[in-house]
Amino acid sequence: MAELHVLGIAYIEINSQQELEFKYKPDVPKLQLVGTLLNPESEDEEEGVLFLTQKQLNQLIANKDIELKVQDDRWYPLKPLTKEQTKKVGLVNVDANYMGTAGDLKCYEAINIS
Repeated sequence: MAELHVLGIAYIEINSQQELEFKYKPDVPKLQLVGTLLNPESEDEEEGVLFLTQKQLNQLIANKDIELKVQDDRWYPLKPLTKEQTKKVGLVNVDANYMGTAGDLKCYEAINIS
């Protein structure tokens, strides 16, 4: 298991990939957050995908003044995250399982948000 921090959100959409096997609440629909992820162990910032539930997404972005707009079945931040918003979101610990890669993106499944 890895500890991740979300440093940027490109977009969020409903997961449409059926072949993925989730360990955390496999029967609960997942969202996929595509954005910049930080792995503190390696100090690598990279574009990646984080699969998470609606509740976990709410825990991640709640009380951070992040507004999302819907366009083509995707949610985008209304405005790019400010430094303060990035800092607030980045402080949230995401315990996640590494699932592999999809193209150039590393994929993780969120297990716990704290």
